Amino acid sequence: MTNSYSVDRVMDAITYIISVQQPGSPLSSVDTRTLLTFGFSEAEIAAALSWLMERTRLADDEPEGRFRILHGIERNILTPDAWGMLMMYHEMRFLNSEDVEQILERAVMLGMEREVDVPEIKAIIAAYVLYSATPSSANRRMLLGDEMVN
Repeated sequence: MTNSYSVDRVMDAITYIISVQQPGSPLSSVDTRTLLTFGFSEAEIAAALSWLMERTRLADDEPEGRFRILHGIERNILTPDAWGMLMMYHEMRFLNSEDVEQILERAVMLGMEREVDVPEIKAIIAAYVLYSATPSSANRRMLLGDEMVN
C-alpha cells in the first residue's frame, strides 16, 4: 500500500461509488472491493469514502427539485460532459446548489484561458471539496494513506 493518493483518482473513486450506490441506500452498501480490482489503493478508497460521508451529511438539508441552467458564458466555457459530471455530483447529493455555484465561478475563471472539460471540472471539484470549510472540517485531517475510515 502506498502512503499517498492522487486527488484525481479519489474523484474517480467517488464517481464510481456514486454511480453504483442505490438511491436511498447507505454508503456501507457499496462493495468497495471492486475498486481494489480497478487498481485503486486502500488510501484512495478511504479518502473517497471520507469525502462522501462528509459531503452527504451537508447535502441532506438542501431542498430537492432545484434545477440550474447555464447562462451563455458558462455554456461557452463548459463542455457538455463537464456540465454532466457536475450535475451528476449534484444529483447524487455530493454537492449542494451553493457548491455548484462556487465551482461554476471557478470554472468560468479557468475557462477564460481554455475550455473546461471533464479533467478540469474534476480538478476544480476536488480542490473545492478538499479546501472548502464545512461544519465538520474543523475536525478533519488528511488521511496519510495508511489509515482506514471506520
